[in-house]
Amino acid sequence: MEDTISVTLDFSKCKYLSEVFLEMRNKMKWEDWYGENLYAIWDILTGLPHHGDDFTIVRPHFYSNIPFGQNHEFTEYIDQICEVFLRAERMYGEVSVHIEYLP
Repeated sequence: MEDTISVTLDFSKCKYLSEVFLEMRNKMKWEDWYGENLYAIWDILTGLPHHGDDFTIVRPHFYSNIPFGQNHEFTEYIDQICEVFLRAERMYGEVSVHIEYLP
């Protein structure tokens, strides 16, 4: 039986999507050529090599102080990223995901 590799993705202090993808790229040890979009996350979780199989995503319920006042849009994109992780968990069962919401 293989050991579970736990990875915490902390999006709580991110203010730009580039920071969110850098957090995933660094912690999940993505190859340099992997894209930075929802489709790439799906491909990584469902077949491309990456580090981790037990993920905790740390994030607020709603982001504030996002540059250019795009709090709603940023929060919505983080919601979509979380949904990709959860869908991969439901459909393939090779990863587990826990979303930790900050107060």
